[in-house]
Amino acid sequence: MVDLRRTFIMVNKRALDRGRAGAATDILGQEVVHGDFSPLDAHAHCLLVTYKRDGSPIAAPVWFARDADGQRLYVWTEHQAYKAKRLRRDPRALLAPCTPRGVPLGPPIAARGRVLDDEADRAHAAATIRGAWGPFRRLFERASRPVTPVVYLELVPD
Repeated sequence: MVDLRRTFIMVNKRALDRGRAGAATDILGQEVVHGDFSPLDAHAHCLLVTYKRDGSPIAAPVWFARDADGQRLYVWTEHQAYKAKRLRRDPRALLAPCTPRGVPLGPPIAARGRVLDDEADRAHAAATIRGAWGPFRRLFERASRPVTPVVYLELVPD
């Protein structure tokens, strides 16, 4: 059963990678906005740009949830996901509203990110995400979670 779930997730990830828009990197040439996350209002997806060791940016569309204060944004991802590894090493990030395929819908917003290690912070992030995500996203979370441990990323405006 576990192997079947793992195979399902791998096939799903490959399909998502093929479906990802090449336009995701278009935000890298735009002027970066500093301040708050208000440009993300009314959007369910955002491009999360993190930086590799050599400084090159990688953009990935993600589902997100904003905290009640609006100043913190949470993302759920697999423990070994490269975006989590990159944020552990370099907290710089950019966020931009986008379509589910990663087509940018607005300018990038400067942010600082971290992987949440404290259990109370993780519980708060999980509750925020559960409260904001619709049924389809919750189903995706439940289908993925038994196989892969997850981490929560917290992003704040820079």
